[in-house]
Amino acid sequence: IVVNDPDITDTTVDIPNGATITFDGTDYDMSQGVNGKWYVYIVDDSVAVLMDGDVTAGGAGTGFEFGVRCTTGIGIAKSTTDLIVASGTNVWANALITSGATATQSGSCLDLDNMITTLDSGTTSRADMTAQVLTSVPALSNHNDAALGDSTIDMGQRGHGLNASGYGSWPYIISVDFSDTNDVDYGGDSITVDYGNTDDETSITIANGNPAARAEVHLTITDPALNIDPTGVDIWQFDLSDNAKTGSTVEFATNGTGNTAMSPEELGQMQCVNNCRLSSDGEAVLGAGAGTVDTVLMTETGANTGVFESFDTAGEAQFETIAEASGDTNTIFSYGGNSVDMIITYNDATISMDNGGGTWIPGQTATISVNDPDANRNPTSAETLLVGDETVIIPTIKMGTPLTLAGGSNEKLSGCTECSTSGDTSGVHVGSDRGGEIYTLDVSNVTDNSERLRITHVSYGGGAVGGGDTGGSTTTWINITTGHSRANIIDLPGTVVLSYDVSAPADFLSATNISVYMTDAGDNSTDTGTTGTITLTEAGAVKAGVLDLGQDTAISVKSTDITQIQTWVGSNFASSYGAGTNLATVNF
Repeated sequence: IVVNDPDITDTTVDIPNGATITFDGTDYDMSQGVNGKWYVYIVDDSVAVLMDGDVTAGGAGTGFEFGVRCTTGIGIAKSTTDLIVASGTNVWANALITSGATATQSGSCLDLDNMITTLDSGTTSRADMTAQVLTSVPALSNHNDAALGDSTIDMGQRGHGLNASGYGSWPYIISVDFSDTNDVDYGGDSITVDYGNTDDETSITIANGNPAARAEVHLTITDPALNIDPTGVDIWQFDLSDNAKTGSTVEFATNGTGNTAMSPEELGQMQCVNNCRLSSDGEAVLGAGAGTVDTVLMTETGANTGVFESFDTAGEAQFETIAEASGDTNTIFSYGGNSVDMIITYNDATISMDNGGGTWIPGQTATISVNDPDANRNPTSAETLLVGDETVIIPTIKMGTPLTLAGGSNEKLSGCTECSTSGDTSGVHVGSDRGGEIYTLDVSNVTDNSERLRITHVSYGGGAVGGGDTGGSTTTWINITTGHSRANIIDLPGTVVLSYDVSAPADFLSATNISVYMTDAGDNSTDTGTTGTITLTEAGAVKAGVLDLGQDTAISVKSTDITQIQTWVGSNFASSYGAGTNLATVNF
């Protein structure tokens, strides 16, 4: 409950008679925050006792740590008379679990500002509601700027005190038995608070009810019952396979996912009937995303909203539709007696070009647009079709007759299963600069006409990391023997360039530098004494670009239209250099 009264918002003067509210006919003092507003927190006593009773030492168990239930008030000076909350009102506080209301023990209900700093899980274990059910309470005002521990301290205008670790008599929670309807009164203002089961106030929605494969599933549920903490964001974990709705897979996860799942009896203690349980009628087309379908985290959109989402601010969802999900598969998600359908739906794509009408002439700009609903995988994000994402179809414009990795004579680039085993270097080889690692790979081309090469790591075949060097390796090589000979490349007309995009492996490796070479060894050999190596770039970490093969002053490729003298030819170097029929290798 928050009161904002302009007459008592000053935090620099002593306000002896601060805000007091009336809750269901009983008056309760409020404490002043640094913003000048006044606060008090109230919870239903019978339910809080049950929920807190399911918590073990240190806040484990179900995770509902309300604190220690102080039955003789709370204070900060081992006093039974000068109390912040008087005896006769039950109060939850961050007190020592073993102390209760004992006035003589530091950290007890009546000496909260002397909370000891060295704790264990036994006799000096502190109950800490601020890690679970009251996570973001406002700091208190301190009108006279008294130091912590000073006898004149009057934090919150109510005499609160904290120790050096920040623990003390704030925050606390008044614990009273609620009525079905409770009036909250301050001055001439009144608010009515209804209490009980919230089945009638629940809802469930889905952002995209007709996704295709690999789509982020954005579920939203609304339920005030899950809004335990009015000051912070609550998080709940569900198992979608809980079709029987037993509740045995519901977990309060605000303080982490190490809590035990709640039993049906414990959900009943929270007055949950049909609500508090999220499930689906099947998981055939559902797969892991940021989480799994068995550990779906639903996170509140903000403090005190009661609205929970299965996705983060970037749109990354807890679970997704799987690759090649079967069309027309219907999945029903249920919550609180409500349900939504998700039907896997595939759509045709269209492509159009707008050049302003008429004939498209040289130098004229044209806009090409692709409309593909299946590529809209993230309902809340403006997405980009990235070359480095092998799971998406890339709009491709082919100019002329380029030599690509999908073409040529190297069959190991067109569908090679478990390639690049020990001794096999004629296709794709991935390893360190020390030569110690051997990876087994599947190599294939994607099927969307972009002619991109897909390299899948199957297993690690052996060899010491770093080639036996205890210092390890910080360099990874990806060597690809193309299906095109050195002669094929020299014979290309015009300026010969290499267009590349290695964003996928570069992102996975968090690359800080990317170098690109081309050799004519005919395989993945790195023996520069027997190969002509063109250095295309050794500067920066550019993941995609276009590089001129004629830029290297030592060895280069220049069109025969310009010069008949070629430096990337064996006769210009040692006679042991490879023949013009050798396949060219691109080395990253």
